[in-house]
Amino acid sequence: MMKIKRSISIIITLSMLLSLLTGCFLFEDDLQIEDETYAPYDTSSTYTLMIYLCGADLESWWGAATTDLREMIEGYNGNESVNIIVQTGGANYWQNPIVSNEKCQRYKVTKNTIELIDDSVGKACMSKSDTLSKFITYTSQEYPADRYGLILWNHGGGSAGGYGYDEIYDSEMMSLADFSSSLKECGLTYDFIGFDACLMGGFETCLAVAPYTKYLIASQESEPNCGWYYKDWIRKLATTPSIDTVEIGKSIVSTYIEKAYEDAPSQYCTLGIFDTQKIVENVLPLINNLSSGYTKQLENGDYADVSRIRSSLREMSDANDYVDLYSLAVSNESTQLQSALTEATVYFETTDNGAGDNGLSIYYPYHDLSYIDYLEDIYESFDYEVDFDDYIDIFANIMADGQVILDSDVDEDIFSIFEWFDEENDLDEIYNSDYYNKCVEDYNSVEIIEKGDNYILKLTDSDWEGISNITLNCIAMYDGFYIDFGADDYCDFDDEGNLIVGYDKRWVAIDGCIVPFYFEEHYYDDDNNLLLTYGYVPCRYNGKDAELVVAWDTEKPDGYVAGVRYNYDNPLIASKGMASLNDGDIIEPYYDKYDENMEYTGTITIEGEKIEVKGELTVSYEDVSEQLGDTYVYYEIFDLFNNSYTTESVYYPK
Repeated sequence: MMKIKRSISIIITLSMLLSLLTGCFLFEDDLQIEDETYAPYDTSSTYTLMIYLCGADLESWWGAATTDLREMIEGYNGNESVNIIVQTGGANYWQNPIVSNEKCQRYKVTKNTIELIDDSVGKACMSKSDTLSKFITYTSQEYPADRYGLILWNHGGGSAGGYGYDEIYDSEMMSLADFSSSLKECGLTYDFIGFDACLMGGFETCLAVAPYTKYLIASQESEPNCGWYYKDWIRKLATTPSIDTVEIGKSIVSTYIEKAYEDAPSQYCTLGIFDTQKIVENVLPLINNLSSGYTKQLENGDYADVSRIRSSLREMSDANDYVDLYSLAVSNESTQLQSALTEATVYFETTDNGAGDNGLSIYYPYHDLSYIDYLEDIYESFDYEVDFDDYIDIFANIMADGQVILDSDVDEDIFSIFEWFDEENDLDEIYNSDYYNKCVEDYNSVEIIEKGDNYILKLTDSDWEGISNITLNCIAMYDGFYIDFGADDYCDFDDEGNLIVGYDKRWVAIDGCIVPFYFEEHYYDDDNNLLLTYGYVPCRYNGKDAELVVAWDTEKPDGYVAGVRYNYDNPLIASKGMASLNDGDIIEPYYDKYDENMEYTGTITIEGEKIEVKGELTVSYEDVSEQLGDTYVYYEIFDLFNNSYTTESVYYPK
C-alpha cells in the first residue's frame, strides 16, 4: 500500500494552554469593556474590515474566538470611519453569552462591545463558499468604504486542504478553487486578504487571491491557538484608516510573532506579507521554467536525482508535502527564483526557536499521492497558466510505478482511482522494470552483521544514494504478539561509517511508564545548534483519540509534555492549538499490534495501563527490561520511491 507519513501537528506549552483556558467560562461582561480615553483619530478616509470568524472546536473547546473578539473590542476606538464587521458561526458552543450557538450571525465591533446587526443569516455552513460570498456582499453593500480588508479565521489545511472547518456540519474544508470563485463572484478589491489559520502562506494561495488583492498575509507553518493578536493593530487602523497597507501588515506580523512566542515558546511560528502581483509577474514564470526543467530531467531518466532533491527540501512542520519554496530555489541553484521570492516577500518574521523557513510554501506531493487531483483542480481554477501540476503528474506516475514494481504488496489498482494516474505512461520505455531495479538497491537483502560488541548494517555509498529516510524502531513481545513502541531518527555509526543497529535499552517514559513514541521534528538555528526536538505519543485521552506531544528544548533539556492534540477525521485539517492537561485526566497509550509473522492486525490499548494526570507529567528515559521484558530493534528504510523496507531485528533479552 502507499506509505503515508503520520501528520505532524502543532506544539503548544502547558502555560499557554492554562492561560487560554482561564477565559473559557465567561461572564456577562466579558465582551463588554469600560470606556477609555483615546487619542484623536482621522476621519478623512473610510475602511471596512471583514472578519469571517468560523469558531469550530477552537471556540467550543478553548474560547479562542471569544478571546480574539475581546481583543478587537479593546483595539477599536469608536471611529465611525472604520467598520469592523464579524460573521460568527461554525461552533457547537460559543464561550460567551452574546454569540448564538444555533446559527450564524453578523456583528459590528463597537467602542465597548459587539452589536448584533444581522440575525437573519440562520443556519449555514461556514466552510461553504456561498456562505462567505453572502457575507462579503452584505458587508460591502451595508458598509461601503474607500478600502476593504478580509480576514478568514479558523483552521487551515494549506493549498490541498483549503480553509475552514465547521464542526456543526462536520464539513469538508473550503477549497482554494471555491474560495477564489467566491471572491470573483463578489467582485470586490481588497487592501489585503489575511488568513488567521494554519499553513495558508503558500504560492498557490497567492495565485488564488492575486486578482482581488495586492497583499496576502499568512503563515506557511501552523499557528498556535492564540492566533493573531488583534488589539494593537486594530487600534492603529481605527486611529488612521488611511494607514499604508504594508505598515498595518507589519503590525499584524510583529504583534503575532511576539505574542505567539510568549504564549507558545515551544512552537516555531512564522507570518509574512506577500506581494501577490510580484508572485504572478515574477515568481510564476520561474516556477514554470523550473517545472519544464524537471520534466526534461524525468524524460532523460533522471528521476533519482529529482527525488533526492525533493527528499532533502525543508518541509513544513505540520504537513510533509508542503515545502519551503525558497529552499526549492536554492536546491536547484536558481538565483533568479531566489531573488524574485525575496522581492515578493514584503515583510516576514519568525519566532527565535527555529530556522529554515523563508515565507512561502509550495505543495509538492512526495509522501502521500492521494491529493494530487486537488492540486490540479486548484491550478485549473486560476486565470494563469501554471505548469507545476503537469510536472507533478509525471513525477507521481514514476513514483507510483516504482512502488508497484518494487513492492509486491502494492497493486496499481490503488492508483487507478486517481485522475493523475496513467497506466500507459509515455515514459514507460525509460522507466521500466530494469530501470527501477537498477535505481535503488534491494534493501530486503541487506544483512545485519555482528562486529565486536555491536550489530552493524553495512551500507555502501550506492545504498545510501537510494535512501530518502531511515528510522530506528522498537517492538516488544506482549501476550503472544508484538506491539510497536514507535520510531526515532536516532542513528549511530562505528569508526568505519557502518550503521550500528541497537540502542541502550532505554525508551521514552511518561511518569515512569514507557510509552510508544514517534519522533517528528528537530529545529536548529542558523549555526546548526539544536533548539527544539519533539514527537508524540498516540493515546486515548479522556476517551478520545489523541496525541500527547513531548518536547525537549534549551530551557527544558530533560523534556516535558507540551500538550495534547486531538485527531481529526479529515487528515488535511491542521491542528491549531491543543487541550491542556488537568488533574484527573486519563491517558491510555495505544499501540500498533502485529502477529507472530509481523503482520499488522490493529491498534490496541493495554488493559490496566493508564496514566492519571496529577500535577505536571514527567518525561524521562527508562530501562525497557524492567517494563517491557524482551525487545527488538530494527531500522525501517524508505527508498526514493517511498517503498518501505525493514532490516532484520536485533534481540535484546530482558
